[in-house]
Amino acid sequence: MTIDDKRAFRKAMLLRRDAIPYENRIEADEARNERIRNWEVYREAELLLFYVSYRSEADTLQLIEEVLAEGRNVAVPKVVGTDMVFYRITEFSQLSGGYKGILEPDRSRCEAVTSAFPQRTILFVPGCAFDQKGGRMGYGGGFYDRFMEQYPDVLRVALAYEEQLVEEVPREVHDKPVDVVITEARMVQTSKAD
Repeated sequence: MTIDDKRAFRKAMLLRRDAIPYENRIEADEARNERIRNWEVYREAELLLFYVSYRSEADTLQLIEEVLAEGRNVAVPKVVGTDMVFYRITEFSQLSGGYKGILEPDRSRCEAVTSAFPQRTILFVPGCAFDQKGGRMGYGGGFYDRFMEQYPDVLRVALAYEEQLVEEVPREVHDKPVDVVITEARMVQTSKAD
């Protein structure tokens, strides 16, 4: 697959996700979040690395709000150059507009998470398309691929809508797979999620 083909695929998948009616997305988010809440691995996680949902992405805001209220360890990413650094947050007021308008932690009000992640850490991964083998197509910046390369032992969980699952995501060597894909209808475990 050429770079132009990959761009066309990404664009088509983003249009497909954007076309999901708002009411359907709300219902799907609720169903997916309930599936996550009932997942023992999630309930026992020591650190939750959430992305802050943006535009038509699978929503994370409700889950973040819930786990913050429970006093659990939560961190969200900030783009720093070509990398992503996760910062622990305790409330939404620690976030402000950052990379491409996405809410990011205010470094003056948060503490960076060190590279020594607890064994039971979950990384929630956004994207525009996923497959049942763990294939993921992100947005082209490579931030999550580089992070996953650096921290291969962290459990990688994609949050998605059923419309984002495809037969096969085009992948290159640097494209890192996810371990679990959770939609409103199912949980697909691809590797170390047992």
